[in-house]
Amino acid sequence: MLSLYLTYALSITLLISSPGPVISLVISDSKHGWPTGTIWGGAISAFLLLAISLLVIHFALVIDETLLDWGRVLGGLYLAYLGLSILRSKQKLSAAKSHHHDCFWRTMKVGLSNPKDILFFLAFLPSFIVAGQSFFEQSMIFLAIWVVVDMLIMVGYAGMAKKLLEYAFWQKALFYLPGIFMALVGSISLYLGAMNLFA
Repeated sequence: MLSLYLTYALSITLLISSPGPVISLVISDSKHGWPTGTIWGGAISAFLLLAISLLVIHFALVIDETLLDWGRVLGGLYLAYLGLSILRSKQKLSAAKSHHHDCFWRTMKVGLSNPKDILFFLAFLPSFIVAGQSFFEQSMIFLAIWVVVDMLIMVGYAGMAKKLLEYAFWQKALFYLPGIFMALVGSISLYLGAMNLFA
């Protein structure tokens, strides 16, 4: 199980590192001081979406564990599609305007306003859930790892916003690595789900 959680931690590290709306807000707000409210708003919104996704997966497992395998297959296809889409798209790091007042609630709204994140979690998580093990225990570990990794990455972005992203190499690396890893995780998930369904 330890290797599974380490793989999960590595996966979400690469995925969270991909510049998106919340990361853009962190970078933008860090120019005006330490973006504590922005970081907490992004972390809590992601935590809530992840918790909702775990509840949906839990109820699906209560109905039939075969749904987990179907989730792996469909989720694998979705992740592979997202990964390939990132690799085929043009590199773009959007610049978000900074409004220092109410940074926490603004970032919460940005984080929660994208329902596609729930679809992503539903596609991503089944690859790491072990049937027959305590779902509650696994969920708590997934949530804890996500919060720690998410906070560390956002703090890192805030601290290095004026340095790291000035270099074209790092912009490209942070843009394309998540796409490669997403396609890889999707392919593995699709394979495992298909093997279990046809076994």
